[in-house]
Amino acid sequence: MPTTDPNMTLNLATLAGYGLLAGLISAIWGFSEIIGKFNLDTWRALRTAGAWMLIGVNFLAALLSYLLVAALIPSANAWGAAILVGLAWPTVLRNTSIKLSQPIDNQGQKEAMVRFEEVYARIQNLAQLMINGVLTRQRLALAGELSTLSLKTLERHARQALVLSPLQEEQKMPDDSYVDEIMQRQNIDDTIKKTMLIAIMYNYFGRDTLNDLVKKERKDQNSAGAAA
Repeated sequence: MPTTDPNMTLNLATLAGYGLLAGLISAIWGFSEIIGKFNLDTWRALRTAGAWMLIGVNFLAALLSYLLVAALIPSANAWGAAILVGLAWPTVLRNTSIKLSQPIDNQGQKEAMVRFEEVYARIQNLAQLMINGVLTRQRLALAGELSTLSLKTLERHARQALVLSPLQEEQKMPDDSYVDEIMQRQNIDDTIKKTMLIAIMYNYFGRDTLNDLVKKERKDQNSAGAAA
């Protein structure tokens, strides 16, 4: 009756563990890409399929790269090598290419190559479009809710937010004169002005700032109704 070599099982488990380590390090890079692109909407972005697709691609690519390296170089079965591969995937390995064929006569013929950076760029673009679609729908829903407020209320709130922001200069936010520019524009109607004011507050201060405004206005309306 065949028996399983415990040393082989241990080696495979160790190899898998190092592969997971490489994958996790690379997944952090995918997470940082989402932070860099969506900023204040990072946590909402992470709830989308596009975000997990991007993180998953980074994870699997580094994991498979490590397993390939470990198979070719037995001494790479170590945690240091796993960390190195995890860090190398976004900085080195992703920029490599595989030459599939080399034409005998270079004139008028192109080499057949697989460029990992091009493949990754397409996946990255698809993931960002998927995330953007979800976040845009969420913003449209919130803008629809906020559009019931008066233009004057949104103007006052946007102006106060810009004036009171402690990071206005550091983050290069516009000052409240930008609100004046929006309000003075003659070629757009009040609905678009409301949308622009909402966008200012959302982009610079996040969704919670707008949610607080909605809650405050509802509370004021309920208080006014109860007093009447």
